[in-house]
Amino acid sequence: MIFIGFLIGFMGYLPPGNINLTVVQMSVGRSKKHLWYYILFAAVMEFIYCFGSLTGLKFLVEMPQWVLAMKWSSVIVFAVLGILSFVQKIKDPAKLSSGIGKGIVIAILNPLQIPFWLIWGVYVMQNSWVQPNHVSIMIFSIITAAGSFTVLWLYSVVGRKLEDTLITHQRTMNVVIGIIFIGLAILELSKLINMKSY
Repeated sequence: MIFIGFLIGFMGYLPPGNINLTVVQMSVGRSKKHLWYYILFAAVMEFIYCFGSLTGLKFLVEMPQWVLAMKWSSVIVFAVLGILSFVQKIKDPAKLSSGIGKGIVIAILNPLQIPFWLIWGVYVMQNSWVQPNHVSIMIFSIITAAGSFTVLWLYSVVGRKLEDTLITHQRTMNVVIGIIFIGLAILELSKLINMKSY
């Protein structure tokens, strides 16, 4: 559970986006204290989204029809995310972030986090990596927040030097992430097919 939670939290902020690129900008233009506050704030928001989504999902696991629907949804979402990663255009980091204000708003009002954690929640719960109880969900959420904190801290360490590297290697990162999502979709589909064969 520790490794899986940390990896999901880490991967969530690995691709270039508004939050991690706000960290890159702040690592150059603002005080270290403000930078640490922002990284901690983003990690706390990740914890809140993870804990809230998985707690809500806890009640759905008691309804088998909802669990089956969510499993099929996870196959579709993983496949779509994988395909989108392959075809995603290279983004200019300078256009993705426009300061700390926007970064804070996006960290609070991130519409992708709830479906992100609902899909991952089904996956980790059906593999028994997280038990549907508050203690297990709390621990898992703390671990994912630690993963998010770590990757954002790494972004802050390398600062502006990372921008050129991000532009150069975005395609490789997108392909790797796409392969991971397609692999997860195939894995989930094979499990569902095996369930029907029994």
